[in-house]
Amino acid sequence: MKKIALFTLFFVAAFSGCSDDATITKSEKDLHNVQCMRLVIFPPNKFLETTMKSLYNFDENCSYKLEVSQKSGIVCNSNQNAERKALSNFPSGFMRLDLYKEHKNIYSYYRDLTHKTTKEDVKKAFESLEQSIK
Repeated sequence: MKKIALFTLFFVAAFSGCSDDATITKSEKDLHNVQCMRLVIFPPNKFLETTMKSLYNFDENCSYKLEVSQKSGIVCNSNQNAERKALSNFPSGFMRLDLYKEHKNIYSYYRDLTHKTTKEDVKKAFESLEQSIK
């Protein structure tokens, strides 16, 4: 009986964690003409601003708006998630990029994080966007 319980516990732990994969949604036809981007970080975050500006030369007058947001240190106090938090890499934050053309979302990147947002996370997200607009 103990072996079955341990196997079940291992199985649940192995398959209920967060995925490392990002969720990407894009409009292929609207991404081909992106020549510039305007950076908007909400809520304001100096780390994100500095990191993003080191990756791209943003133009304040551009009609394409890249909105970047992140959150770290998310704590879920719900009892419904107690098992999942104890047995897996339950996310404690996220990284998100949204590219808009005239108020229409043409690209979206979202990734759950189990750690504080790093430069590598920001770089990986931006590289994904760059690949889509080439």
